[in-house]
Amino acid sequence: MEMADKHIIPRNITFGISKNPTRHWLGGDMMATALIDCMSILLPEGERFFIRSLKHYLPLIKDEELRQEIKGYSVQEAFHTREHLDYNKAMADMGYDVDEMEAPVKRFLNKDQPAAINLAATCAIEHLTMSYSIAVLRNMDMFENAAAPYRRLWVWHSVEELEHSAVSLNVYHEVTSKWPAWKRYFLRVGALNVIIYHITQIIFKNMAIYAKHDGQKTGFFFKFKILWTMYGKPGFIRKALHTIARYYLPFYRPNPNHYKKELQKGREWIGREIPELAHDSVPHST
Repeated sequence: MEMADKHIIPRNITFGISKNPTRHWLGGDMMATALIDCMSILLPEGERFFIRSLKHYLPLIKDEELRQEIKGYSVQEAFHTREHLDYNKAMADMGYDVDEMEAPVKRFLNKDQPAAINLAATCAIEHLTMSYSIAVLRNMDMFENAAAPYRRLWVWHSVEELEHSAVSLNVYHEVTSKWPAWKRYFLRVGALNVIIYHITQIIFKNMAIYAKHDGQKTGFFFKFKILWTMYGKPGFIRKALHTIARYYLPFYRPNPNHYKKELQKGREWIGREIPELAHDSVPHST
């Protein structure tokens, strides 16, 4: 079993975004800001779902190291939930219909499904989140003109996503260890395909709700602008595609060496840019 990083560091920090909400905080670019803000809409409900999915299997996990990883993971995700609830409150305070945007996320993630499907969905969403986090840390210049609290939140979130990126798949492999390889593979990959389809639909719908509040037209050309923001410039999704595609490899497991540089870069950035976290930004030697 391979851990993404044996040091999962829950960093308890508040960014205070709701105290100083900023419209079009990413250098005044409405489309890029809307895409990232709509990703934040997904996260509080998503992170609660992840914690439930993993904790369901905690009594079955014999490996003590993995049990500790699950506990560290859960603490990190709880802090992420708190900060993204505050982030989303800032959007609501600026007049965006957050309740309407959150509704399809809640419907999708609160279906009554077998625990194994929920775990496979958790693995898929965590892989997507890890892929976007790697893209953020490799392309931090995309956030050069971002308002500081938002930039800090996304870098902090990205670092912690890399730290716990292997936990859900390690749980999946342990609890499905007696399954045939083909069954394990097709559930894992099938879950990713379903998740990509539904998340894409939700993002498109929510970006239209977001843009209407800003007085933007949301016809065919608007959909083209969404695709351009994702895959053209700044190309948030395009920059994550290579990592996303690895999940389709039959024996894929997160490999710490694939993103060791990005994790170190992010930890060092946190130490410089968020002084109150300097002592917690890197693992302590034992």
